[in-house]
Order: sequence, then structure tokens, then C-alpha cells
Amino acid sequence: MAINTTAPPAIATLVPDSEGHGTVLRIVYAHHLDGETLAFQLFHRYVHRLQAGTQLQDEITRAEVMALLGAQGADCAEGWHSSANEPTEEASDEAWQWVRAQVTRLFPGLSWKVEPDRRMNISGVDADKVADIVIRARPLASDVTRPATMFDPALTYYADGTHVVMRARGTERSGRTFGMAEGAASYAYQAVRWDDGGADLVAPHVLHRIESQAQDGLA
Repeated sequence: MAINTTAPPAIATLVPDSEGHGTVLRIVYAHHLDGETLAFQLFHRYVHRLQAGTQLQDEITRAEVMALLGAQGADCAEGWHSSANEPTEEASDEAWQWVRAQVTRLFPGLSWKVEPDRRMNISGVDADKVADIVIRARPLASDVTRPATMFDPALTYYADGTHVVMRARGTERSGRTFGMAEGAASYAYQAVRWDDGGADLVAPHVLHRIESQAQDGLA
């Protein structure tokens, strides 16, 4: 059972905008993170710093972790999502070991994995990554569109075998879809087997159907 299926409802309060432009809705919500899920959130924040040549600090504080989670929640609430180039195997391995050590140090009583059947896919860390995605992905016989939520716009997941292109931070990569899988984010991921080899679970926000793009170009 997913650890957030019984999460309490959000609390909403009308408050004045900080710059005096009107009234806004302040949302306070709670969700559950086990050690692995928290480490996964930190991994995506810090691995690209390491990849860019920034040395990771020896330790981070609880306040820094809470600030990071707060910023992620605020970005999701406003519809902002980020994607980055796939890190190298060396950077992934070093960053994952580092975030694991930070989580276990800061939260020594935290259970590491509440959902025993869940496995996090981290590029370069798990040698069985592609096989793991195949196990986790749920086949899609046709396109599926999930309605918009407080955190995400309406998202479309493409039927198995759809030729798609991922566009993120100035890079492109094409592949074929083979299902969708739930993850640590508020949305599900699309499983994509890349034309140049390998596979990933990809945020649907950055995927586009190649056939529809070609048709648009002819219009």
C-alpha cells in the first residue's frame, strides 16, 4: 500500500497577498516520506550540482532539508516542474551515497522503506534499471489523460509504442513509450525506451508525440 493513500486533506486559509495586491489562498498540506523517498528528493536536488562540478558539503542541516521540501511544494503549487540532463553514473553513485548518509544522520529513527515492493530508479545506481522499469510499468492500450489537480495540469500518457521526444533544458531525446508507473512525485511517470538505448521513467510534462508535431508542421 502506498504510504500517502490516507494523507489528511489540505487546510486552506484566505490571507492577504504579501505585496498587497489582493487575497490569496494559503494551502498547508501533509504527506508522508520514508527515508528512501526523502533521499530520492534530495538526490534530484544535489546530483546535478555534483555533475556541474560543485563539491557537496560535508553535512546539511534539518533546516536546509525543510527549506528544500517547502520550495518543492511551492513550485508544484504554481505548476513549475524542472527536468535536467541525465547525470553520469559516477555522479549518481556519489550523490546517492551522500544523500543516504545525510538522511540517516538527520533522521535516525526514520524507517527506510515503508513500501517493501517499491524500488526507486536512479540513473547509474541500479544495474537492473531497465528490467525494474519493465516490472513497474503498467501497459497502456490507448492514450490516457489525467485531469488537472491543485499541483499539476492535465497530463497525457501515451499508448504503448508511441514515438515521443523528450525536450528538457535545451536537449532532445526520442524513444518509444511502454506504459506508465507511479513514483514519488504527485504525478505518474511515462516509461520510455530510448532510440539510442536504455530506458527511463520520464515526467509527462516534457514528452511530446512526434507524429503530432510532424502534422502540425504541415498545417
